[in-house]
Amino acid sequence: MKAVFAKKIVTPVGEKPLRGKSMRDVKIMENVYVIFDEKILDISRERPGVETVAEVDLLTPGFVDCHTHIPFYGYRAKEFVMRSQGAKYVDILKTGGGIHSTVKMVRDASLEELIDFNRHFLDEMMRRGATSIEGKSGYGLEVETELKQLEALKMLDEKHSIDVHPTFLGAHALPKERDPWEYLEDLVGNFDRVKEYTNVVDIFVDDGAYSIDQAKWYLSKAKENGFRIRIHADEIKRTGATVLGVELGAMSVDHLLKINDEDIEVIAKSNTAAVMMPGTSFYLGEEYAPARKLIDSGAIVALASDFNPGSNAMNDPTFVMHLAVSRLRMTPEEALTAFTLNSSYVLGILGATGTLEEGKHADMIGWNVPDLEAVPYLPSHDIVSLVVKKGSIWKNLS
Repeated sequence: MKAVFAKKIVTPVGEKPLRGKSMRDVKIMENVYVIFDEKILDISRERPGVETVAEVDLLTPGFVDCHTHIPFYGYRAKEFVMRSQGAKYVDILKTGGGIHSTVKMVRDASLEELIDFNRHFLDEMMRRGATSIEGKSGYGLEVETELKQLEALKMLDEKHSIDVHPTFLGAHALPKERDPWEYLEDLVGNFDRVKEYTNVVDIFVDDGAYSIDQAKWYLSKAKENGFRIRIHADEIKRTGATVLGVELGAMSVDHLLKINDEDIEVIAKSNTAAVMMPGTSFYLGEEYAPARKLIDSGAIVALASDFNPGSNAMNDPTFVMHLAVSRLRMTPEEALTAFTLNSSYVLGILGATGTLEEGKHADMIGWNVPDLEAVPYLPSHDIVSLVVKKGSIWKNLS
């Protein structure tokens, strides 16, 4: 048992996701001690009779990054430069780039190489405030490599302090060498093997990816097999994937750059979370998802990085917070709620983490800035002074 003294704590509270104006309802406490072992035992103004291991200016819950594409292998820096100089995705594909270049590298990599390559990304993210993340398969586009990615996620979770929550995204891109329907049938036929690693299935539905009909069939099969479902929806073109996700009871619909007011109304009336990933819009120079409209309409909004080798190679939570405030027009309190409590809801771990309350895991971030507003104001600065994960001190500069 030990304690952290915080000049200020800012945290959402509760056992359910927050929506609409309630996303701003954070709890603020000043000059308090957080007493903890693996879980938070008490928050008190009284000096405890245990060791105070750190003193911080600001304490928040650890960020929960509910959408990343770890584990991948290799980089795509050449296409980043090509895109920056005006090349279109078709041009990049002609040079051997695009998602299929990552697929080849992941297929060729050994399990050990996948684990070693991605471990330092987890170090980076945790140093900067992420204490739980989601990772996806999706760079195999054939069953054995997809399962290799899930095995890598399992090993990363076991080897690293950060919690890694796996998602099966076998239906990421259309495989070059297979008919899409046959490939989806193959994936469904291997759901029992997938269940050994995860209970979450995702699919990318968009122009040039899987169709609404394919997604409806595939996700219905996933639900029949006991999986929770998610959808990459309406990023490139409005396809109706967002509405499909709500109709099927998806935990989340992610991206949503091209949704309209009718879609927003559908999401707002549902328990499906809208996952915003402004880093990808920034990285590609694209428009941003309508987070402000979603929140004002009463939707459950979550934040994530979408860290991946092609469309967003940035994984710093403070930069996601910056973009959420400066580009999505969220308040700092809304952004904190979206990136902690609501993102925990997406991953199904809301009862365990996402807030600083008695009984929750001691997943805490100490900051050397006095107010929450300074976190999005100072993106990528070295302002994290303390990282605590399930009661273990991972970083302490206080």
